[in-house]
Amino acid sequence: MNDRIRTAAAICALVLALTACRMNVLTPDSPEDGAGVGRAAETESADSPDSSGTEENSGYTAPVEDPDSLAPFGQIRWTVLNGRYVYEMPARKTRDLSALSALDGLPHPRFEDSHQPPEKDQWYPGRVIYHEDTHTAEYVWAWPGSTADRKQSTLDTLAKYGAIYRGDEAHKVIYLTFDCGYEYGATEKILDTLRDKGAPAAFFLTGPYARGESKIYDREYLHGLIRRMLDEGHILGNHTNTHPDMTQKTAAEVLDEMEQVEKAVKEFFPDAPDLLYFRPPEGDVDEWLIRVEAELGYRTVLWSFAYSDWGQDTQPSYGEGIAAVKQGLHPGCVYLLHAESQTNADILAEFIDWVRSQGYEIVPLCDIKA
Repeated sequence: MNDRIRTAAAICALVLALTACRMNVLTPDSPEDGAGVGRAAETESADSPDSSGTEENSGYTAPVEDPDSLAPFGQIRWTVLNGRYVYEMPARKTRDLSALSALDGLPHPRFEDSHQPPEKDQWYPGRVIYHEDTHTAEYVWAWPGSTADRKQSTLDTLAKYGAIYRGDEAHKVIYLTFDCGYEYGATEKILDTLRDKGAPAAFFLTGPYARGESKIYDREYLHGLIRRMLDEGHILGNHTNTHPDMTQKTAAEVLDEMEQVEKAVKEFFPDAPDLLYFRPPEGDVDEWLIRVEAELGYRTVLWSFAYSDWGQDTQPSYGEGIAAVKQGLHPGCVYLLHAESQTNADILAEFIDWVRSQGYEIVPLCDIKA
């Protein structure tokens, strides 16, 4: 009898633990909590769909705020278990691919506040100057003397397709994203630091990186890094197969660029979730491209901070690098950093500690609503 009671109690405890893991709503830790990672809330609000018991937790939240939104998915649920970020990733939902060819005949509207010549439309987020003494961010746009943000027409276009420029501007949160086109030995240290600091990141892979193709490292080494990204609670994104200007491609060519990366990830990492986020190479982007990506089930991820960190022969010094990333701090900042940068690997630990000392949290990219 005692054995049966103990067995029943154990089963009940397991069921309760799994239910709590699945149903909890997440809130980030405050800086005082030390680790600076998200944690499951102890209670849920009365109007939470999960707490009502009438709506199944589907793993993501549909973009119900705007019924006309063309965003492919909404906010993804995440939690932290034993110090590791865990996500409930939905399958990537594609639109009717037979209709893609019709998009080729559509115009390529440029962002109204683009700073590039007509033949080249690269994303440019403007500049932010963070004032540490007052804990405030000053936004400086491209034109001399301007303090304006992106024009409303640009923000409206991004929102229409669920594209990401900044995240939650109402709270002191940032998002770390790394582009992975080549490997020069810095990614291992970056992963070590993220693990030691309990910080999540998103890594955008090119096709060669996903296939483990490198002139310096063998496939086993590169795939070991990707394995760590998955196992240590980071998100993988799609940075295209050949890193082209995607605005100059047809819809079918865009699809092929994306599918080649997806195929490589699934071939070598069959347990990996679908790649749901797209980072346009060199920031070449226009409304047509983010519309096509949304049709393919991707959210386009731009950025509100980047600096010249990718050149192997022009790496910034430690002081230059840490000063640059600190100056760019602002609520909802999406940091674009390159994983091939040794400077980024060197400054990352100090930067994470400093960000938290300013009262900011580092949260996963998937926390950004569509």
